[in-house]
Amino acid sequence: MAIKIPSFSRASRIFLLAALLLCLCPAVLAGRKDVVIMNNGDRFTGEVKRLQNGLLYVETDYVSSSIALDWNQVQSVESTATYHIVMNNGQRVEGRIEKKSGKKSQAGDFLIREAIEEVRVPSANVVSIESTKSTFFRKLQGAVDFGYSFTSGNSQSTLNLDTSAAYKTPGWEATTSFDSTFSGQSGASKTNREDLQANFSRFLNRNSFVQGLSGFLHSSQQDLTLRTTLGGAYGRYLKRATNSNLFWLGGAVYVHESFDTAAGQLSDQNLEAVVGLRYNLIRFKFGEFDSHVLAFPGLTDAGRLRLTTNNSLTIKLPNNFHLAFSLWDNFDSQPPLTARKNELGISTGIGWSF
Repeated sequence: MAIKIPSFSRASRIFLLAALLLCLCPAVLAGRKDVVIMNNGDRFTGEVKRLQNGLLYVETDYVSSSIALDWNQVQSVESTATYHIVMNNGQRVEGRIEKKSGKKSQAGDFLIREAIEEVRVPSANVVSIESTKSTFFRKLQGAVDFGYSFTSGNSQSTLNLDTSAAYKTPGWEATTSFDSTFSGQSGASKTNREDLQANFSRFLNRNSFVQGLSGFLHSSQQDLTLRTTLGGAYGRYLKRATNSNLFWLGGAVYVHESFDTAAGQLSDQNLEAVVGLRYNLIRFKFGEFDSHVLAFPGLTDAGRLRLTTNNSLTIKLPNNFHLAFSLWDNFDSQPPLTARKNELGISTGIGWSF
């Protein structure tokens, strides 16, 4: 007697395929099992995401957000992923990573396995590590700061909002920031300032880079309706370490200005040179200090000099919150007759980093 094999309907086949995929999903979606061991013996298992500003970020299954570990306290790291690594001499390497503190007596305790060779360097020479599989939003870093003050004696209120964001890759970096300050008093004039900056940097060999500059500034104290700055510069790092950076840049910019009054203003369009210096310092468990100054000597407006500086201190709080303190100054040696040469400001507030 012939045995009849039952036939499966289309719905049954779809159901079986869905069940098979459901069984396979946990294996596909399972995260990496990178291992990080600290000097005190603490062990973390999860995914090593990046090294930035002296902090090694590890994502685990039992913590809702990434854990930030002090790079100097990390004894060993083992990961199966591929990373972009930047050294303090500007060298950029791509490969798998491994750190073993027991090998400090050799060429270095940090091993990078490239496609055709292995590179061993001291871990102190590693500036940053970035996963090659990071999404756009995971690579996006920035902060939002907000501050407000009110004095009942003279009914004066001050509001400031500062935002910044950066997108970094091994070959280039894009940054943007927006600062807004408003001050008003009952029965008196009100002042406001808005400053939008957007820069694009392309890294060259080692520690050199070229940078595109753009800025848009409005300042009621300096009778400045809008100052548009567009240009480019060449820069070079003087110091580059895991928790600190120092670089200079020089170039030229085109400036278009419109004032509330044209009195004493020679030209609303001119070319200026630009020379700048920037320093950044990070301290584990404390915060970050950032300072930069730019000088703009006039080229077509001979004798005119503009100076801008922006200095900020952030103190860490739990859950990516921080206290923010900022000091800025804009100086113009030849402003309109009714405007001030200096606009100095200080702001405080609370912020959140992402």
